[in-house]
Amino acid sequence: MNKPDEKRQGMKVRTVVTGHNAKGRAVFVRDEKVDGTPIPGLGELAFLWNADEPATYPNAGNNPAAPGIFPPLGGIRFIIGTYLPGDFIAPEPVPGMHVEDRDKPGMHRSDTTDFGVVLSGNVVVELDDGAELLLSPGDVLVENGTRHRWRVVGDVPATMASFLIGAHRL
Repeated sequence: MNKPDEKRQGMKVRTVVTGHNAKGRAVFVRDEKVDGTPIPGLGELAFLWNADEPATYPNAGNNPAAPGIFPPLGGIRFIIGTYLPGDFIAPEPVPGMHVEDRDKPGMHRSDTTDFGVVLSGNVVVELDDGAELLLSPGDVLVENGTRHRWRVVGDVPATMASFLIGAHRL
């Protein structure tokens, strides 16, 4: 049996993409395995589709491959992450992540609407007032730019599929 660290090494997610050919007909343009990117102290993220602008059609089905975890207004990110047991703590804030001076470790917000589906494992989401909910496989969270943090409970990693849409904060 694999140890949790061994299990997360080498995550590969099969990604099938459609697009349009020169005649505007639907075609399969890609069927590939996307490698996960290890994030020390966090787990591993597979960036499946990153765009900073809305799509226009017809198109060739090319991934715009925009940089960064958090999209700007109108941008999107589609990510599958495998997270290690314990608190989800980014090694340091990344562009688009807002951390306040007195935040608990891992507490953050982003200017995005995030749609997450727990695929395996159990995850607790905690809000800034201390309220917590346990999410299990099949559960969905719609996170609306609020301050929160995550924790994997149990002794096995948790995997989530997340779709992030860049939003405007007033």
